[in-house]
Amino acid sequence: MADVNSNVASPAKPRKRRIPTSCGACRQSKAKCDGRRPCSRCRSLRKVCKFEERPKESHELIDELQKQVEDLQTKIRQQEEAITSVEARSGHVISTSFASLDRHPFGTYEAVEPIVAASPESSRAGASLKSGNRSSIEQISPPRTERSTVPFRINLVETPDVVVAGLTTLDQACSYFLTFFQGCDRYVPVFDPQYDSMESVRSRSSILFSAICTVGCRALTGTDSQQWRLLNFHLRRTINAAISVPAMLSLETIQALLVRACYTSERSLLVAAATRMAVDLGLPNAYDSLMSRVLSASWGPASDSSVQDESILMRKTRTWLHILNMSHILHVDAGDFLALGFNGDARRSRVLLKKPLMRKQDMCLWPQVELNALRTQMYSRLCNRIHTDAEIMDIVSDAMLDINVWYDDWNRIFDPNDPHSPWLLLNMQVQRCWGVTMALCRAIRTTGVENVDVMSPTQKQMLAMAQEALWQHLGIITQEPRLYLQNLRFAMDFVWAKCVFCYLLLLKLTMLLPNEASRSGNDLIDRGHILLSELGEAGGGLLNGHRSNTGKVYLQLLETGIDKFSSAIGNGRRNHTDSIRNPAPNSGSILQIEEGQDSFVPEQFVFDWDFPGLTLFSSSVTDTGWLDDILLEALNGTDEFMGFGWSTTDTTN
Repeated sequence: MADVNSNVASPAKPRKRRIPTSCGACRQSKAKCDGRRPCSRCRSLRKVCKFEERPKESHELIDELQKQVEDLQTKIRQQEEAITSVEARSGHVISTSFASLDRHPFGTYEAVEPIVAASPESSRAGASLKSGNRSSIEQISPPRTERSTVPFRINLVETPDVVVAGLTTLDQACSYFLTFFQGCDRYVPVFDPQYDSMESVRSRSSILFSAICTVGCRALTGTDSQQWRLLNFHLRRTINAAISVPAMLSLETIQALLVRACYTSERSLLVAAATRMAVDLGLPNAYDSLMSRVLSASWGPASDSSVQDESILMRKTRTWLHILNMSHILHVDAGDFLALGFNGDARRSRVLLKKPLMRKQDMCLWPQVELNALRTQMYSRLCNRIHTDAEIMDIVSDAMLDINVWYDDWNRIFDPNDPHSPWLLLNMQVQRCWGVTMALCRAIRTTGVENVDVMSPTQKQMLAMAQEALWQHLGIITQEPRLYLQNLRFAMDFVWAKCVFCYLLLLKLTMLLPNEASRSGNDLIDRGHILLSELGEAGGGLLNGHRSNTGKVYLQLLETGIDKFSSAIGNGRRNHTDSIRNPAPNSGSILQIEEGQDSFVPEQFVFDWDFPGLTLFSSSVTDTGWLDDILLEALNGTDEFMGFGWSTTDTTN
């Protein structure tokens, strides 16, 4: 037994590897090394001299680590003593740290560590906060061991929704939300009803939920209500925070900016901010990706994940196209610089209107995108250089032809069995008249001639064509059952501006073309009263409050325009034909605005909106002076009305 155990070989102990004393270069060359660092041979040959170091023993490593810890502790104590000394001298706490900042596509920095922002709403909300855009509560960051070189920080401000903030009840918010999707979504067509339910929107973004509820409250209760004022103030604060803080960048935030932009005078700034955010978020790439999938014939039956990806791309595409549409509108109708545009024909985007991703709002958005792209092209052609009258007429004729083709195409595309088709077709007719009118008026402005008496025959022809388009516009919106006007309570401010401007311009052209005035003056007055009545109903009535401050001002201006036009053509006083062809002595004084009168003057026609035509005049017809006086006072007015930049004058008889 002992022999057996003795035969079992014990495990061999590992031999310590001998550490060579020569450098690597000398060993490789099998040359003698003197052991210097660097050795003489490597120094003379200019070679890299590297020796193999002896591994440290465990106790040596422990000693070295302990020494490093002691050095660090000493530095910390020195810095804490220095901070305490500075605080004692200054009398207040100085934080030596800033929020850790990372680069972000939109903005310069993004706060990584959340910082809590205290507010009355958040203190009321407490732990029940359940809406999106989660952030932090402001507090002094704990001191760090090193002072940061960045002298600022970006706080992630808490943005509770209107319910959590205690501004409205959940039932009221539900009512406002549903009101928005009864008509307001036609003017902000970026939503998917199957995806953007109240619960979904509220869970994803408190800012978007607040924006929708605020606009819904505006349509339901009007801007005179205390409820809307509270919601509007809260929304303005949250929108400002969303623009300032890069961490809040999301598709929902961009949609909230677009909702706000359609119902405020700050539309240009908000659309510009939404554009910048959309580019940083990659919305143009989403449009390109979706187009590529369609063109590669991959739209058909696909996996659930593929359909889900396409649904996300479609939501981003809707938002991007609406931004393009708003940019074109603000460029052509408000004089903004054009920052975006299509490469190629805008009609190519029609290939995206295929099931199962198409929604009813897409039939509102896509036609508008195409129409305003056409208007932008025409505007660019007119502004490129100076044209002769014949060249201008050719450009306008091409634009009118393109607009008619656009209308015929979409008239065939619309499903006649769709319950939304009657309003869509009516809206397209209104848009066609508006596009033709603005094309003609802008062409006349390009000539630089505003006095009708010195216009060329071509210019007068364009003026008569504009008048005919305005008559068609007025007939469409006032015809029974007046579906278009009845839905104006949901409309954005731009639509109200267009309706009243078209009627005022028609009044002026009727005065400037006396042959037409004798034929259509009374009919124009009758239709004006219909328009005034319908707008009053849509705006909440003339005496018992209004749906919007915009409606208030436009209703007053429309009423004043009808009264003054009636007086100008001698309606009920003398024969209106004689009053036009043979004006009474000093007839211009009949329409002068007397001192002490009270009215509202829309500076938008002169400043906010670049609507051409109202500055036309005739040196032989003085009865249009009342409208010229209004425009002159708009130019010289200083007192603003409700933040809309409108001045006041008096027009009471």
